[in-house]
Amino acid sequence: MKIKLYFILLPITCLLYSCNEVKKTQTKNSNSLEEKLSGFWERIGTIQTVKGSPVDTVYIKDTDPDFRQIKVFHKGNVAWINNEYDSLSDWKRGSGMYGKFKIDDNMITETITHATGGAISWLYGDSEEKQERRPTVFKFELNDNLLSYDYYDEEVGTQLGENYLELWKRLPEVTPNSSKIDGVWKRTFEIQYVNNIPIDTISVPNDGKLDVHFRLNGRFIYQVDNTGMSSPDDELWWGFGGYGEYEFISENSINEYGEFFSGGPFYPKVGRRVSGGERKFEFFSNDLFLQTQINNEGNTTRGVVYERIR
Repeated sequence: MKIKLYFILLPITCLLYSCNEVKKTQTKNSNSLEEKLSGFWERIGTIQTVKGSPVDTVYIKDTDPDFRQIKVFHKGNVAWINNEYDSLSDWKRGSGMYGKFKIDDNMITETITHATGGAISWLYGDSEEKQERRPTVFKFELNDNLLSYDYYDEEVGTQLGENYLELWKRLPEVTPNSSKIDGVWKRTFEIQYVNNIPIDTISVPNDGKLDVHFRLNGRFIYQVDNTGMSSPDDELWWGFGGYGEYEFISENSINEYGEFFSGGPFYPKVGRRVSGGERKFEFFSNDLFLQTQINNEGNTTRGVVYERIR
């Protein structure tokens, strides 16, 4: 009986070991893909496929050269923003989103939780109430500095026989070296200043506002969702966001240059590194810092405390 039991348990043990090794390999591959995906990407076109084969590529520079859409991935966090301004809409600037992502083989699930501009309506879907999160599955292919992104709907793809893939190109790093401010950050407090003296500290309600800021190697995207503290007839409802670049003045200060923006109140698009503002940092730890804004006279006008999002 002992011998028989040994031979029965042996394949079970091997199966469990094999399954564990497969899971470890899948996790390792997902982590490797996530590292390769990390950074900023710009939408450059659309690929048309028929029965899985590419038949045509339409480039944005040829059809709408002024349009821009930037996306960023970093450590499970994702955000995008575009510059599709519309003076006739309730929001006057572009749109954007923020959420989490997870990779499983060649599938990526984006779970969007916050938005600005016209993208807010997407969080409602077919409901009259805003959904806390909307997961969407995409098939993706990463080839050096090019990324193809395909909304995954096997049934629709089979019925139509054709599909349209987003084509993205990696943006080069502006600053080659990493820094303490690289990462994804969430605003937790705001400090008001008068005559360079802090006079009041206001906490940011988690259920009312989300202010998330990506900074990586000289580029940034931020998204501020105000839907939890305003109503659709309020201009603040549409939030605000921005994309641009930054350069270091010193170890703990940068010039930040916005290029285009999302959300409600109109704010003009500007060229690359045309209009900048100084930001100073005081780190309390690797995961917490105070950012202060400095005006042209050298005075501190505003302070914001950011905490790293893990």
